[in-house]
Amino acid sequence: MDKISGSGWIALFLSLFFLLIPGCCDKERKLPQYSLKTVPPFDLSRSYSNFEWENDLKYLYQPLPKPLKDARIVVNKKKRILYLFSGDTLMRIYPVNLGPDPLRDKIKQGDGRTPEGRFFVCNKNPRSKYYKALGISYPSREDALRGLKQGLISRAQYDAIISALNRGRKPPWFTKLGGAVCIHGGGIGWDWTRGCIALRNADVNELFEVVSVGTPVIIVSGLPERDNCRQRSILTSISSGHRHKSLD
Repeated sequence: MDKISGSGWIALFLSLFFLLIPGCCDKERKLPQYSLKTVPPFDLSRSYSNFEWENDLKYLYQPLPKPLKDARIVVNKKKRILYLFSGDTLMRIYPVNLGPDPLRDKIKQGDGRTPEGRFFVCNKNPRSKYYKALGISYPSREDALRGLKQGLISRAQYDAIISALNRGRKPPWFTKLGGAVCIHGGGIGWDWTRGCIALRNADVNELFEVVSVGTPVIIVSGLPERDNCRQRSILTSISSGHRHKSLD
């Protein structure tokens, strides 16, 4: 039998290495490979900077009504936080992860970004590949208009998106603008999605049970205004009575 050269041994070792570690070259396409028990407890003290929330913290530990009255979802991409409100009352704070380009606004299909703006839950999938999923109504009217001007979509595609949104339905997802952006499970730990918003399975299970199709979803970058002038026109705060509560 011929002897294996030094370079041959190296090649053999590398081949075995990649066979024994599945998903290491394709992390975006795999679920995070760890037990949820190993995820450190979520530190509420670092989840927001404005201590005026303290008066409402009691709601974070109470069971949620099903469905949640006047539910609203706000996602701050920079903080990797999903806030769940009932009216102006903060009910839950969930840690999330995003995609490979987490802080910039989504422009087109395959860019790995999470869209920013005003959306709504357009469908619910209890049998998602990533446990459970809430579909987000991207592209929005603004995204559709931009796509039409940039030549990413046709007039017919633009009209179809606007018609669906006007009826409170899921807009066409499979255009050059991209789509199928969801809030889903699968776990957290790194920005492993393709632009979706990933939660721990227990968290998305609770969210799935209390929100309905049509629930408003607001997504902001969380970057300073000078870095993201669009953000101020979307939402950077929630007002309740005489108090002003920062989400930044």
